Amino acid sequence: MSTPTGATTGRWPMLALISLGFVALTLNWFDVAAAFPLIGEEFGVGIGQLTLLISLFIIGYGLAHVPGGLLATAMGMKRTLVLGLVVQGVAGVLSGLSYSYTALAVFRTLSGIGGSIFIAVAFAAVIVWFRQGPVTLALGLSGGAAFSAGAAFALYVWIYLQHATGWHLSLVIAGVFELVVALATAIWFHTPAGLPALAGTRFEGPALRAAVASRDLWIYGIALMGGYGAYFTASQVFTEYATQERQFPASLAGLLSALIALAGIPGSVVGGLLADRSRNLRAIVVGSLVVSAVFLVLIPFVPTGALWVLGIGLGASVIFGFAAWSAVPARVSRIKHEYIGTATGLMLTLAGVGGFFVPIAFGHIVPAAGFTTGWVALAGISLVCGLVGVFGRNPARPAIETTPAPAADVAEAL
Repeated sequence: MSTPTGATTGRWPMLALISLGFVALTLNWFDVAAAFPLIGEEFGVGIGQLTLLISLFIIGYGLAHVPGGLLATAMGMKRTLVLGLVVQGVAGVLSGLSYSYTALAVFRTLSGIGGSIFIAVAFAAVIVWFRQGPVTLALGLSGGAAFSAGAAFALYVWIYLQHATGWHLSLVIAGVFELVVALATAIWFHTPAGLPALAGTRFEGPALRAAVASRDLWIYGIALMGGYGAYFTASQVFTEYATQERQFPASLAGLLSALIALAGIPGSVVGGLLADRSRNLRAIVVGSLVVSAVFLVLIPFVPTGALWVLGIGLGASVIFGFAAWSAVPARVSRIKHEYIGTATGLMLTLAGVGGFFVPIAFGHIVPAAGFTTGWVALAGISLVCGLVGVFGRNPARPAIETTPAPAADVAEAL
């Protein structure tokens, strides 16, 4: 069966533009973590309050996923993408202009809200452009590879920028970069021909209910809670751990944190390619979370040199499964295109619960019981939540097949 021209023309340039948005998102997310030593020194705060900054970002990030999806349905995909980028970009600039811990905390929450609005709709944008093609690979390249590249850039390159310019100016620069990406998106992004509802439409009660009531969205969302929180905690505090507990120089510790993020690039590509050719998304998602839990529990017990292997393995394994996970609304639950942003938002909100509580828990455990207990706790939470995924369903067919799924399979998926 041939693919309609409207479904393919221009989809790779659109993927590149959306991916640039993911880079801006994670640059403005993780650049604060790279500045933790400088922020701690300036404001006189310790690891508990620094990890709270991670959780405050996740509060905003979790709150606006579903509203962001609803906004996309009502006002259109393009406007919502631009809105999310602008809000986070402005919050990044204001974070850099913060001269108190309280102000920084407020703007980190606002940054999370902007990122939340963008990301759920960005996943939906990728899905509608690649709905008749390698959709999971495309999701892996944008939400995995580009996401990881932005995080790695923030965790390593931004360290040198912060030492050269100060952490305040470095955050302002990151915010301005995202505003430039927002302008590019406003100029060049468009939705595929033949899908007018993506420019904004009225809510349809049954379709909206389906977008939030699918059991698989809830199961897979809960499954990622622990791993989501553990991944972001590990990637953002690994520099502190490596310097304090393993006597790494600051530059090497920053490189190690960056490699956790960079490992997601090959992980996302391989995971996306495999998931596109497989019906067993469940095994990919759950397997990646189990493997990441093993890497986490080994961190405090291995020789210092082995931390490089564990860090790279952790980053690769989590993002390997994330590509398959992000395809659940389209491939498993079969949500209508204009409601995919809301469905993805629901899953990200559920995962964001872990993203909020896990860093807080880690920040309390470490001062009281040490890093070893903290890493073991992260592994346990990741494993327990990840195993919930065994109750999720698989898609009716691989994504790269061109023959329609049998009607019975589609009905079952719904």
